[in-house]
Amino acid sequence: MKKLLRSLFYLVGILALLFGLFLAYSLRPAVTEPEFPRAGILQFPGPREAPQTALPERLSVVSYNIGYGSGVKNNKAAVADRAEVLRNLDEMAARLAELKPDLLLLQEVDFNSQRSFGIDQMRYLAEKLGMRHGAYVVTWNLKYVPFPYWPPSGHFGKVVSGQAVLSRFPITAQQLIEFPKPAENPFWYNWYYLDRIVQHLTIQLGTETLSLYNLHLEAFAVATREEQLKNLGRLVKADPAEFKIAGGDFNLASRMEAGRQDEDRDLKDLLGEFSRATGLSPAVTAEGVYSMPSWEPYKLIDHIYFSSKFRLEKAGNMANSTASDHLAVWAILGF
Repeated sequence: MKKLLRSLFYLVGILALLFGLFLAYSLRPAVTEPEFPRAGILQFPGPREAPQTALPERLSVVSYNIGYGSGVKNNKAAVADRAEVLRNLDEMAARLAELKPDLLLLQEVDFNSQRSFGIDQMRYLAEKLGMRHGAYVVTWNLKYVPFPYWPPSGHFGKVVSGQAVLSRFPITAQQLIEFPKPAENPFWYNWYYLDRIVQHLTIQLGTETLSLYNLHLEAFAVATREEQLKNLGRLVKADPAEFKIAGGDFNLASRMEAGRQDEDRDLKDLLGEFSRATGLSPAVTAEGVYSMPSWEPYKLIDHIYFSSKFRLEKAGNMANSTASDHLAVWAILGF
């Protein structure tokens, strides 16, 4: 009996040691700050534009959660292969080129992840679209992410991912608005969970300055998402800029197809409260225009808001594309 207990003790000790080694390895950053800084403002190769001396006549603004190029396999154990990821990115680029974006707000962008074969998706799209100015933030940087849980062959593994803005106008500054991880989550879950960060960019539009917010709010923890949106609303309201745009994946539906059910995230008029608090207006308001899921869209959770210095000319979604699990939303804003 003692021999059996001793064997069990050794076995438990070995398993605990292996688990500890796994945690120590997997929770390390996949890239260090010198290798790839957490955030930055970049310029991509391309012909140099003539300096803008006046406001443009209008702005084409697009917000797109690209779901790391995984298409309909987003967050599923059915892993997309490299050819699929490239096809999805190429489809995105071709469809986005039709919209001729001046400002492209991106979420779920992989910079160097195993699940997307190390492709720097920000740079890939910037070069395909000929957009020279960019800013990014890394919101997920882990050596090994054991999700989706089963089978292990479907694990994300190394993840370096985040948000990015591509622009045809110079980006002169970036501030990060960081939110704490959801208190509702178990501590061990938060170890592997991504950060929720808003990019606040200053962009030069000729003689005027644009204050731009690119966001990806909490997807699952309802109370946390509500607090994030309220905090952001207070910051946007206090922003003295006259030209303001806030866009991204709010993970809050302003509208759903009749007869559909969703979680309690949609029971409060949080988006209406955000609009009233900030003085910003929603661009995409037409009936029947949705953004999620791309293969059978029934709810609009991706949004673009703009200040009264802009005039909405038209808006919509980038329909009939499954390159991401989201559809892009877009707006043409005049002055």
